[in-house]
Amino acid sequence: KRVRRGRLEVDAVLDLHGHTQASGRSALARFVGQAQAEGARVLLVITGKGEGGAGILRSRLLEWIESRDIRPMLAGFAPAHARHGGGGAFYLLLKRPKAGSPDGRARMP
Repeated sequence: KRVRRGRLEVDAVLDLHGHTQASGRSALARFVGQAQAEGARVLLVITGKGEGGAGILRSRLLEWIESRDIRPMLAGFAPAHARHGGGGAFYLLLKRPKAGSPDGRARMP
């Protein structure tokens, strides 16, 4: 409910405007890992809508968050409320870091 109503307290924001696909992907991975290590729970990633709502970074973000290095840290994601960027932004909901993990990241088997 809080996500749909835009009443989430955002812990950190990443704006991907001006990034290429390659730099945006690496910036996202660093951002999510660092935010989780610092105990953040709700992230806002601004991609922009692109021309006609078909922005490349917006569509690639959905692929990137399913990757092996990012997905284990996520509890979920949702489009952002209008006050946080609407269709040009997404909330990423982070899992709590696993106990005993020195950098707070989930380990892949």
